[in-house]
Amino acid sequence: MIIDDTIVAVSSPPGSGARGIVRLSGPDAVAVIGMIFRPERDEPLSAAHIPKRHAGSLSIAGASMDASVLIFPEGRSYTGQCLVELHMLGAPTLLAMVVEACIENGARSAEPGEFTARAFLSGRIDLSQVHGVAGMIAAQTDRQLKAAERLLHGRLGDVAKEAREDLADLLSLVEGAMDFADEPIEFIDLETLRRRLAAIRDRLNATISAGIRAERWGAMPRVVLVGRPNAGKSSLLNRLSGKQRAISAPIAGTTRDAVSAVVDLGSGQCLMIDVAGTNETGENISAERDTIERQSYRMAANAESNADALLVVLDLSQLARIDEAIQPWTSRETPTLIVANKSDAASQAQRTAFTDWLEGRSGTAGVVVSAATGACCDVLKSTIAALLGDRRAQESDATIALMAEHRESLERALEAIDRATALAAICDDRLKDADLAAAEMRIAAEALGVLVGMDHTEAMLGRIFSRFCVGK
Repeated sequence: MIIDDTIVAVSSPPGSGARGIVRLSGPDAVAVIGMIFRPERDEPLSAAHIPKRHAGSLSIAGASMDASVLIFPEGRSYTGQCLVELHMLGAPTLLAMVVEACIENGARSAEPGEFTARAFLSGRIDLSQVHGVAGMIAAQTDRQLKAAERLLHGRLGDVAKEAREDLADLLSLVEGAMDFADEPIEFIDLETLRRRLAAIRDRLNATISAGIRAERWGAMPRVVLVGRPNAGKSSLLNRLSGKQRAISAPIAGTTRDAVSAVVDLGSGQCLMIDVAGTNETGENISAERDTIERQSYRMAANAESNADALLVVLDLSQLARIDEAIQPWTSRETPTLIVANKSDAASQAQRTAFTDWLEGRSGTAGVVVSAATGACCDVLKSTIAALLGDRRAQESDATIALMAEHRESLERALEAIDRATALAAICDDRLKDADLAAAEMRIAAEALGVLVGMDHTEAMLGRIFSRFCVGK
């Protein structure tokens, strides 16, 4: 990657706007912009020691218009090089003409992500922060934006560097113990090594968990309708979404596929998923069942395992033993709501029996509804919103948006730490034969180095920056 020339690109969002920005970076950035911009006070444009703004006029294609230029000197800019931003009317055609004029005067068109690549290569940001920039560009929700912002501000880099330094410190002690095994010098004992490796592992594992929470925040909450066949799950999906998304019929087993629809909960939205009704958990499927039914059970099990909340739908008009009917789903950690459907067809005695059952089970939430008439469906929506409230409340956690590369490196480091711990356990207490454990600790440190760009290749950087848009 060439980084000693001058690049130019539009860095404002696509489309028309009140203001557009053309950005240049490189040694000739000021000279190039000076060919088409004139300061209003005839003051010379220069890359001074502090960032400076110049108001003036832009001359392009025989026309003149108001514009302003911001000059960031080398070492004090985003890229680490002299960087110039031209702020002007945000007309796409006009911005394109400015870029073309800059190219004619010695700049070249920037590649995708090249401004951020220069920031990384100049040491202004580390590789985890590069991913943070990409995450902020791609963010579609406030939660995604905040999680990516933490990545940009170096939270993951700090974790990786601290863990890497701790591993380096431990490695030096272990190698000292091996080199001076015959001397009466104790560098580190087995129990201390095990304890400190466990502490590093806990920190890295917490980072992965935080990343998983951020990933789940990035997506719409998933609420899965489960229960016995013919409980009215499909009718409930249609009623709550206001759309005929699922085929509903009085015949059990109508639903074989996983059907989804967006449901407005009033205080937010969720993706509600209707899966095949089952008399079992779906984990033990007999060989006699046909292929389609087995696939529907597997699809249902997959949807349930990725759910943010489960709605266990019961047919109130046919209800006998409630505990037995809900048992396959109530033993899970996923937040669960019991929905007694078909209240329009149930007797008063059946409704009372369900209410009494709920009162006798502390901590179990339930709602009586009718998908056919819509009775209490608004109450159900607000109850679902409350059930998902804990998920939203976690937004204050220090979550970090993790890319696939981050997860891979963290998991590789964790695996190496686990192997090092196991290998150290079979050494003597003075660790004189801990060479294999030391080798695994080096692998863990190298994996963490990749997170912040201490160990990188040209091909790896090319893959990362190719995901960026031009101008970033």
